[in-house]
Amino acid sequence: MAEPSDLKVAVREIIGPIVFAVVGSSFLLAVCGVMQITYFTSKFNDSKIIVCTVIWLGILDVFATINNVTALWEYVIVHFSDFGVLATSPWNINLSPLFSTLSALPVQLFLANRIRKFSTSWVLYGALVILILGPAVLGCMTSVQLQIKAAVVARATVVSVGYAWLALNVACDTILSALMVFYLWRRKTGFERTNKILSRYIQVSLQSAIPVTLCTILILVIGKTKEGTNIHTAFTLNLGRFYTITFMTSLNARIRVREIDNSYSTNSVDLQVRVPSLIRRWIMC
Repeated sequence: MAEPSDLKVAVREIIGPIVFAVVGSSFLLAVCGVMQITYFTSKFNDSKIIVCTVIWLGILDVFATINNVTALWEYVIVHFSDFGVLATSPWNINLSPLFSTLSALPVQLFLANRIRKFSTSWVLYGALVILILGPAVLGCMTSVQLQIKAAVVARATVVSVGYAWLALNVACDTILSALMVFYLWRRKTGFERTNKILSRYIQVSLQSAIPVTLCTILILVIGKTKEGTNIHTAFTLNLGRFYTITFMTSLNARIRVREIDNSYSTNSVDLQVRVPSLIRRWIMC
């Protein structure tokens, strides 16, 4: 039987982070749901690929949240106070890198496609796709290796793959955001309305990238400083929800663009020529 001190450590470093993750996951799921409802009620004329991506992320978020709840159920209900089970990582937890990868991949490909339209460079797009596939493969490998080595302490032998996955994700997200800002900034003109719209999208690009990047960096730091514990799962289990928020923020930003459109006179040359063309070709993907 486990000593009381051992159980106290288990609750603090294993169960506690999962409780935090489940509560956070439920809240983030609600936020994503509201953003998706806003998207569909705004009636954007988007391609079927984008609409299917929104639906895919919504379904994935629901299943990921259910997966988090079942992991908590396994720990605190099915195997309550069983220290032997607490020292292992259930399959639910091991699936978290896979769920995050399935969320990140379409979002990053969407951003890469927008950059292709801004830059009109297929070479750059190809390079970005190769870069994006790197963390996707490593994320799947991390889930497989975590499933093979379920013991929490034993997982220290596979952290190198997990660290590479997270670090490459940070690099990928940073590069995508930097390129987006760069090409949007280059499109600025002397027209006030055009500049306002582009400034809005630059702001959105930066704001939407910050949460997911900070979350990934936190996972890296906590995983490095608290190896052999489950503390990092407080953020790992919710990484996919942040990618959904990034995607939906980028799509719903067009609501504000409509408001900017309506704030200008229809007799403006900037309104009739410059901005509509810009939105059709680069922004309204």
